[in-house]
Amino acid sequence: MHLVKEKADLYGVRGVDPEEITFNLAAAIARKDKIVQGIIEGIYKGLDRNKNITFITGKAEFTSPVDVRVDGKVITAEKTILAVGSRTFIPNIPGLDEAGYISNNEALQLRELPESMVIIGGGYIGVEFAQMYSRFGTKVTLLGRASRLMKKEEPELSNSLAQILSQEGINVFTSAEVLRAGKDGYKRFVIANIENKERRFESEVILLAAGRIAHVDDLGLEKAGVEMDGVFIKGNNQLQTSADNIWTLGDANGGYLFTHRATYDGPIAALNAVNNVGKEVNYWAVPRAVFTEPALASVGMTEKDAKEAGYDVRTGMAFFKHSGRAKAIAQTEGAAKIVVNAANDEILGGHILGLRADDLIHEVVVAMQGEGKLESLTKSIHIHPTLSEVIKDASKDAR
Repeated sequence: MHLVKEKADLYGVRGVDPEEITFNLAAAIARKDKIVQGIIEGIYKGLDRNKNITFITGKAEFTSPVDVRVDGKVITAEKTILAVGSRTFIPNIPGLDEAGYISNNEALQLRELPESMVIIGGGYIGVEFAQMYSRFGTKVTLLGRASRLMKKEEPELSNSLAQILSQEGINVFTSAEVLRAGKDGYKRFVIANIENKERRFESEVILLAAGRIAHVDDLGLEKAGVEMDGVFIKGNNQLQTSADNIWTLGDANGGYLFTHRATYDGPIAALNAVNNVGKEVNYWAVPRAVFTEPALASVGMTEKDAKEAGYDVRTGMAFFKHSGRAKAIAQTEGAAKIVVNAANDEILGGHILGLRADDLIHEVVVAMQGEGKLESLTKSIHIHPTLSEVIKDASKDAR
Protein backbone atom coordinates (compact mmCIF):
# COMPACT_ATOMS: atom_id res chain seq x y z
CA MET A 1 0.00 0.00 0.00
CA HIS A 2 2.78 2.40 0.93
CA LEU A 3 4.73 1.68 -2.26
CA VAL A 4 1.64 2.16 -4.42
CA LYS A 5 0.89 5.47 -2.72
CA GLU A 6 4.41 6.82 -2.79
CA LYS A 7 6.07 5.37 -5.87
CA ALA A 8 3.48 4.42 -8.46
CA ASP A 9 4.57 7.22 -10.80
CA LEU A 10 8.23 6.29 -10.38
CA TYR A 11 7.55 2.76 -11.60
CA GLY A 12 5.42 3.98 -14.50
CA VAL A 13 2.15 2.78 -12.99
CA ARG A 14 -0.74 4.86 -14.32
CA GLY A 15 -4.27 5.37 -13.08
CA VAL A 16 -3.43 5.22 -9.37
CA ASP A 17 -4.88 7.96 -7.19
CA PRO A 18 -3.14 7.77 -3.78
CA GLU A 19 -6.00 9.69 -2.19
CA GLU A 20 -8.45 6.97 -3.20
CA ILE A 21 -6.46 4.10 -1.66
CA THR A 22 -8.12 2.90 1.55
CA PHE A 23 -7.27 0.28 4.13
CA ASN A 24 -9.49 -2.38 5.67
CA LEU A 25 -8.11 -3.05 9.16
CA ALA A 26 -10.65 -5.75 9.96
CA ALA A 27 -9.63 -7.73 6.86
CA ALA A 28 -5.94 -7.42 7.73
CA ILE A 29 -6.53 -8.55 11.32
CA ALA A 30 -8.66 -11.47 10.12
CA ARG A 31 -5.85 -12.59 7.82
CA LYS A 32 -3.37 -12.30 10.69
CA ASP A 33 -5.65 -14.34 12.94
CA LYS A 34 -5.94 -17.07 10.31
CA ILE A 35 -2.17 -17.32 9.96
CA VAL A 36 -1.62 -17.40 13.73
CA GLN A 37 -4.35 -19.99 14.22
CA GLY A 38 -2.77 -22.18 11.58
CA ILE A 39 0.59 -22.02 13.35
CA ILE A 40 -1.03 -22.81 16.72
CA GLU A 41 -2.91 -25.78 15.28
CA GLY A 42 0.33 -27.08 13.79
CA ILE A 43 2.00 -26.90 17.20
CA TYR A 44 -0.89 -28.72 18.87
CA LYS A 45 -0.79 -31.45 16.23
CA GLY A 46 2.91 -31.89 16.83
CA LEU A 47 2.31 -32.23 20.57
CA ASP A 48 -0.48 -34.70 19.98
CA ARG A 49 1.70 -36.88 17.75
CA ASN A 50 4.35 -37.19 20.46
CA LYS A 51 3.07 -39.87 22.82
CA ASN A 52 5.61 -38.86 25.47
CA ILE A 53 3.90 -35.49 25.93
CA THR A 54 0.82 -34.90 28.05
CA PHE A 55 -0.60 -31.50 27.20
CA ILE A 56 -2.60 -29.73 29.90
CA THR A 57 -4.09 -26.24 29.81
CA GLY A 58 -4.94 -24.16 32.87
CA LYS A 59 -3.69 -21.71 35.48
CA ALA A 60 -0.49 -23.08 37.03
CA GLU A 61 1.00 -22.31 40.44
CA PHE A 62 3.90 -23.85 42.35
CA THR A 63 3.01 -25.24 45.78
CA SER A 64 6.51 -26.65 46.38
CA PRO A 65 9.74 -27.09 44.37
CA VAL A 66 8.31 -30.28 42.85
CA ASP A 67 4.54 -29.68 42.89
CA VAL A 68 2.52 -27.57 40.47
CA ARG A 69 -1.21 -27.04 40.92
CA VAL A 70 -3.15 -26.58 37.69
CA ASP A 71 -6.77 -25.55 38.25
CA GLY A 72 -6.92 -27.55 41.46
CA LYS A 73 -5.06 -30.63 40.24
CA VAL A 74 -1.55 -31.18 41.63
CA ILE A 75 1.17 -32.41 39.26
CA THR A 76 4.44 -33.65 40.76
CA ALA A 77 7.66 -33.57 38.75
CA GLU A 78 11.29 -34.04 39.66
CA LYS A 79 12.30 -31.35 37.16
CA THR A 80 10.51 -28.35 35.66
CA ILE A 81 11.27 -25.97 32.78
CA LEU A 82 9.70 -22.51 32.89
CA ALA A 83 8.83 -21.06 29.48
CA VAL A 84 6.37 -18.44 30.69
CA GLY A 85 7.38 -15.56 28.42
CA SER A 86 6.94 -11.88 29.16
CA ARG A 87 4.20 -9.27 29.31
CA THR A 88 3.91 -5.53 28.90
CA PHE A 89 5.53 -3.50 31.66
CA ILE A 90 3.04 -1.03 33.17
CA PRO A 91 4.89 2.09 34.38
CA ASN A 92 3.59 4.12 37.29
CA ILE A 93 1.95 6.93 35.33
CA PRO A 94 -0.76 8.76 37.29
CA GLY A 95 -4.13 8.58 35.55
CA LEU A 96 -3.10 5.88 33.07
CA ASP A 97 -5.59 3.29 34.32
CA GLU A 98 -8.40 5.84 34.26
CA ALA A 99 -7.49 6.94 30.76
CA GLY A 100 -7.33 3.40 29.47
CA TYR A 101 -4.62 1.92 27.27
CA ILE A 102 -3.82 -1.06 25.09
CA SER A 103 -0.72 -3.21 24.69
CA ASN A 104 0.71 -4.50 21.43
CA ASN A 105 -1.45 -7.60 21.86
CA GLU A 106 -4.66 -5.58 21.91
CA ALA A 107 -3.34 -3.43 19.06
CA LEU A 108 -3.35 -6.55 16.91
CA GLN A 109 -7.01 -7.20 17.74
CA LEU A 110 -8.54 -3.84 16.80
CA ARG A 111 -11.28 -4.08 14.22
CA GLU A 112 -11.67 -0.39 13.50
CA LEU A 113 -8.82 1.93 12.60
CA PRO A 114 -8.35 4.60 15.28
CA GLU A 115 -8.18 8.16 14.07
CA SER A 116 -5.24 8.93 16.36
CA MET A 117 -2.82 7.08 18.61
CA VAL A 118 -0.20 8.04 21.19
CA ILE A 119 2.49 5.40 21.68
CA ILE A 120 4.50 5.46 24.91
CA GLY A 121 7.87 3.81 24.27
CA GLY A 122 10.58 4.26 21.66
CA GLY A 123 11.89 0.69 21.49
CA TYR A 124 11.19 -2.20 19.12
CA ILE A 125 7.45 -2.48 19.72
CA GLY A 126 6.76 1.24 19.84
CA VAL A 127 8.63 1.95 16.61
CA GLU A 128 7.10 -0.97 14.69
CA PHE A 129 3.53 -0.15 15.67
CA ALA A 130 4.07 3.56 15.06
CA GLN A 131 4.95 3.00 11.43
CA MET A 132 2.37 0.27 10.93
CA TYR A 133 -0.59 2.28 12.19
CA SER A 134 0.64 5.47 10.55
CA ARG A 135 0.67 3.72 7.19
CA PHE A 136 -2.78 2.33 7.90
CA GLY A 137 -3.95 5.93 8.19
CA THR A 138 -3.85 6.68 11.93
CA LYS A 139 -2.28 9.94 13.12
CA VAL A 140 0.53 8.68 15.36
CA THR A 141 2.57 10.39 18.07
CA LEU A 142 5.56 8.42 19.40
CA LEU A 143 6.97 9.34 22.83
CA GLY A 144 10.37 7.85 23.68
CA ARG A 145 11.90 8.35 27.12
CA ALA A 146 15.52 7.92 25.94
CA SER A 147 17.49 10.56 24.07
CA ARG A 148 16.96 8.64 20.81
CA LEU A 149 14.81 5.85 19.45
CA MET A 150 16.20 2.32 19.64
CA LYS A 151 18.79 3.47 22.17
CA LYS A 152 20.74 0.18 22.17
CA GLU A 153 21.37 0.32 18.42
CA GLU A 154 23.99 2.22 16.45
CA PRO A 155 23.14 5.94 16.68
CA GLU A 156 23.79 6.59 12.97
CA LEU A 157 21.17 4.03 12.05
CA SER A 158 18.59 4.61 14.78
CA ASN A 159 18.71 8.36 14.13
CA SER A 160 18.21 7.73 10.42
CA LEU A 161 15.21 5.53 11.18
CA ALA A 162 13.74 8.25 13.39
CA GLN A 163 14.14 10.72 10.54
CA ILE A 164 12.41 8.33 8.14
CA LEU A 165 9.48 7.92 10.54
CA SER A 166 9.19 11.69 10.90
CA GLN A 167 9.22 12.17 7.14
CA GLU A 168 6.32 9.72 6.90
CA GLY A 169 4.26 11.97 9.16
CA ILE A 170 4.80 10.38 12.57
CA ASN A 171 5.26 12.88 15.38
CA VAL A 172 8.44 11.57 17.03
CA PHE A 173 9.55 12.93 20.41
CA THR A 174 12.58 11.69 22.33
CA SER A 175 13.69 12.56 25.87
CA ALA A 176 9.96 12.63 26.60
CA GLU A 177 9.06 11.90 30.21
CA VAL A 178 5.39 10.99 30.51
CA LEU A 179 4.06 12.67 33.65
CA ARG A 180 0.40 11.71 33.69
CA ALA A 181 -2.53 10.63 31.55
CA GLY A 182 -6.27 11.05 31.59
CA LYS A 183 -9.52 11.07 29.67
CA ASP A 184 -11.48 14.10 28.54
CA GLY A 185 -14.78 13.01 27.06
CA TYR A 186 -14.05 10.63 24.18
CA LYS A 187 -10.44 11.72 23.95
CA ARG A 188 -7.57 10.34 25.97
CA PHE A 189 -4.57 12.51 26.69
CA VAL A 190 -0.96 12.21 27.81
CA ILE A 191 1.08 14.96 29.46
CA ALA A 192 4.82 14.72 28.84
CA ASN A 193 7.83 16.79 29.84
CA ILE A 194 9.79 17.62 26.71
CA GLU A 195 12.69 20.08 26.87
CA ASN A 196 11.51 21.23 30.30
CA LYS A 197 8.04 22.05 29.00
CA GLU A 198 4.82 20.18 29.64
CA ARG A 199 3.06 19.18 26.43
CA ARG A 200 -0.38 17.64 26.04
CA PHE A 201 -1.06 14.97 23.41
CA GLU A 202 -4.63 13.88 22.71
CA SER A 203 -5.59 10.68 20.94
CA GLU A 204 -8.31 8.10 20.53
CA VAL A 205 -5.99 5.30 21.67
CA ILE A 206 -2.96 5.09 23.99
CA LEU A 207 -0.62 2.22 23.13
CA LEU A 208 1.76 1.27 25.93
CA ALA A 209 5.12 -0.09 24.73
CA ALA A 210 7.46 0.91 27.56
CA GLY A 211 9.19 -2.42 28.06
CA ARG A 212 8.58 -6.02 29.10
CA ILE A 213 8.73 -8.03 32.34
CA ALA A 214 8.60 -11.77 33.06
CA HIS A 215 5.08 -13.20 33.02
CA VAL A 216 5.24 -14.73 36.50
CA ASP A 217 2.20 -13.21 38.19
CA ASP A 218 0.73 -15.60 40.79
CA LEU A 219 3.07 -18.39 39.68
CA GLY A 220 4.22 -19.03 43.24
CA LEU A 221 7.93 -18.91 42.45
CA GLU A 222 8.79 -18.21 46.08
CA LYS A 223 7.32 -21.61 47.04
CA ALA A 224 9.58 -23.27 44.50
CA GLY A 225 12.72 -21.42 45.61
CA VAL A 226 13.06 -19.59 42.30
CA GLU A 227 14.61 -16.14 42.68
CA MET A 228 14.09 -13.08 40.52
CA ASP A 229 16.74 -10.76 39.10
CA GLY A 230 14.81 -7.53 38.96
CA VAL A 231 11.72 -8.16 36.86
CA PHE A 232 13.08 -11.32 35.24
CA ILE A 233 13.79 -14.86 36.46
CA LYS A 234 17.34 -15.39 37.67
CA GLY A 235 19.13 -18.07 35.67
CA ASN A 236 22.72 -19.12 34.98
CA ASN A 237 24.49 -19.91 31.70
CA GLN A 238 22.99 -23.39 31.78
CA LEU A 239 19.51 -21.87 32.14
CA GLN A 240 19.19 -23.27 35.66
CA THR A 241 17.36 -21.16 38.23
CA SER A 242 18.22 -20.76 41.91
CA ALA A 243 16.22 -23.98 42.43
CA ASP A 244 18.40 -26.95 41.43
CA ASN A 245 15.55 -28.80 39.75
CA ILE A 246 14.04 -25.92 37.77
CA TRP A 247 15.25 -24.40 34.48
CA THR A 248 14.04 -21.34 32.62
CA LEU A 249 14.24 -20.07 29.06
CA GLY A 250 13.27 -17.28 26.69
CA ASP A 251 11.77 -13.91 27.50
CA ALA A 252 11.27 -14.73 31.18
CA ASN A 253 15.06 -14.56 31.63
CA GLY A 254 15.45 -11.03 30.24
CA GLY A 255 18.19 -10.12 27.79
CA TYR A 256 17.21 -10.84 24.20
CA LEU A 257 13.40 -10.88 24.23
CA PHE A 258 12.91 -12.63 20.91
CA THR A 259 11.13 -15.79 19.80
CA HIS A 260 14.26 -17.05 18.05
CA ARG A 261 16.23 -16.71 21.29
CA ALA A 262 13.62 -18.82 23.11
CA THR A 263 13.77 -21.38 20.30
CA TYR A 264 17.54 -21.55 20.77
CA ASP A 265 17.20 -21.86 24.56
CA GLY A 266 14.65 -24.68 24.45
CA PRO A 267 16.81 -27.66 23.46
CA ILE A 268 19.61 -26.51 25.81
CA ALA A 269 17.26 -26.29 28.79
CA ALA A 270 15.78 -29.69 27.92
CA LEU A 271 19.17 -31.39 27.55
CA ASN A 272 20.41 -29.93 30.83
CA ALA A 273 17.24 -30.79 32.72
CA VAL A 274 16.77 -34.31 31.37
CA ASN A 275 20.33 -35.47 30.66
CA ASN A 276 22.30 -33.16 32.95
CA VAL A 277 24.82 -32.39 30.18
CA GLY A 278 25.78 -28.95 31.54
CA LYS A 279 25.55 -27.25 28.15
CA GLU A 280 25.89 -23.46 28.28
CA VAL A 281 24.11 -20.89 26.14
CA ASN A 282 26.18 -18.73 23.79
CA TYR A 283 24.57 -15.41 22.93
CA TRP A 284 27.59 -14.07 21.02
CA ALA A 285 25.75 -13.91 17.71
CA VAL A 286 22.06 -13.45 18.51
CA PRO A 287 20.48 -11.31 15.76
CA ARG A 288 17.79 -8.75 16.46
CA ALA A 289 15.51 -6.74 14.22
CA VAL A 290 12.86 -4.06 14.24
CA PHE A 291 10.41 -4.82 11.44
CA THR A 292 9.98 -1.36 10.05
CA GLU A 293 10.45 -0.36 6.43
CA PRO A 294 13.34 -0.06 5.98
CA ALA A 295 14.15 -2.64 8.64
CA LEU A 296 16.82 -2.17 11.29
CA ALA A 297 18.75 -5.33 12.16
CA SER A 298 21.84 -6.01 14.24
CA VAL A 299 24.03 -8.70 15.74
CA GLY A 300 26.76 -8.45 18.35
CA MET A 301 28.26 -5.27 19.74
CA THR A 302 27.80 -1.68 18.70
CA GLU A 303 30.91 0.45 18.31
CA LYS A 304 30.25 2.00 21.71
CA ASP A 305 29.74 -1.42 23.34
CA ALA A 306 33.00 -2.71 21.91
CA LYS A 307 35.03 0.28 23.07
CA GLU A 308 33.54 0.07 26.55
CA ALA A 309 34.49 -3.62 26.61
CA GLY A 310 38.12 -2.62 26.02
CA TYR A 311 38.51 -3.49 22.34
CA ASP A 312 40.61 -1.48 19.92
CA VAL A 313 37.95 -0.98 17.28
CA ARG A 314 37.79 -0.44 13.53
CA THR A 315 34.50 0.17 11.75
CA GLY A 316 33.33 0.20 8.17
CA MET A 317 30.21 1.60 6.55
CA ALA A 318 28.51 1.35 3.19
CA PHE A 319 25.30 3.00 2.01
CA PHE A 320 22.38 1.57 0.09
CA LYS A 321 22.29 4.70 -2.06
CA HIS A 322 25.44 3.39 -3.76
CA SER A 323 23.93 -0.04 -4.45
CA GLY A 324 22.85 -0.73 -8.03
CA ARG A 325 20.10 -3.06 -6.86
CA ALA A 326 18.79 -0.54 -4.32
CA LYS A 327 18.71 2.13 -7.02
CA ALA A 328 16.86 -0.17 -9.40
CA ILE A 329 14.10 -0.84 -6.90
CA ALA A 330 14.11 2.73 -5.54
CA GLN A 331 14.85 1.58 -1.98
CA THR A 332 18.07 3.47 -1.27
CA GLU A 333 17.55 4.48 2.37
CA GLY A 334 19.94 3.21 5.01
CA ALA A 335 23.42 1.81 5.50
CA ALA A 336 25.41 -1.13 6.85
CA LYS A 337 28.07 -0.90 9.56
CA ILE A 338 30.61 -3.51 10.60
CA VAL A 339 32.48 -3.39 13.93
CA VAL A 340 35.83 -5.20 14.07
CA ASN A 341 38.48 -5.97 16.66
CA ALA A 342 41.53 -4.16 15.23
CA ALA A 343 43.91 -6.60 16.95
CA ASN A 344 42.82 -9.71 15.04
CA ASP A 345 40.10 -8.75 12.52
CA GLU A 346 37.43 -10.55 14.55
CA ILE A 347 33.92 -9.37 13.70
CA LEU A 348 32.37 -7.93 16.85
CA GLY A 349 29.11 -6.71 15.40
CA GLY A 350 27.06 -5.94 12.33
CA HIS A 351 24.30 -3.36 11.94
CA ILE A 352 22.03 -2.71 8.96
CA LEU A 353 19.29 -0.20 8.23
CA GLY A 354 17.78 -0.95 4.87
CA LEU A 355 15.38 -2.99 2.80
CA ARG A 356 15.40 -6.64 3.97
CA ALA A 357 17.94 -5.88 6.68
CA ASP A 358 16.26 -8.57 8.80
CA ASP A 359 17.32 -11.12 6.16
CA LEU A 360 20.68 -9.57 5.24
CA ILE A 361 21.93 -9.57 8.85
CA HIS A 362 22.24 -13.35 8.74
CA GLU A 363 25.28 -13.02 6.50
CA VAL A 364 27.06 -11.39 9.44
CA VAL A 365 25.53 -13.85 11.92
CA VAL A 366 26.93 -16.84 10.02
CA ALA A 367 30.33 -15.18 9.73
CA MET A 368 30.46 -14.46 13.47
CA GLN A 369 29.25 -17.93 14.36
CA GLY A 370 31.90 -19.49 12.13
CA GLU A 371 35.52 -18.37 12.06
CA GLY A 372 34.37 -14.87 12.85
CA LYS A 373 37.02 -13.10 10.75
CA LEU A 374 36.45 -10.08 8.55
CA GLU A 375 37.85 -11.83 5.47
CA SER A 376 34.90 -14.24 5.50
CA LEU A 377 32.85 -11.26 4.31
CA THR A 378 35.43 -9.36 2.26
CA LYS A 379 36.63 -12.36 0.21
CA SER A 380 33.27 -14.01 -0.42
CA ILE A 381 31.78 -13.60 -3.89
CA HIS A 382 28.44 -11.80 -3.90
CA ILE A 383 25.92 -11.91 -6.72
CA HIS A 384 25.64 -8.62 -8.59
CA PRO A 385 23.40 -6.72 -8.40
CA THR A 386 22.08 -7.62 -4.93
CA LEU A 387 21.51 -5.77 -1.71
CA SER A 388 23.95 -8.08 0.07
CA GLU A 389 26.83 -6.36 -1.70
CA VAL A 390 26.37 -3.54 0.78
CA ILE A 391 27.51 -5.90 3.55
CA LYS A 392 30.67 -6.77 1.63
CA ASP A 393 31.34 -3.09 0.94
CA ALA A 394 30.98 -2.19 4.62
CA SER A 395 33.35 -5.02 5.52
CA LYS A 396 35.94 -3.85 2.98
CA ASP A 397 35.64 -0.36 4.45
CA ALA A 398 36.55 -1.79 7.87
CA ARG A 399 39.87 -3.28 6.69
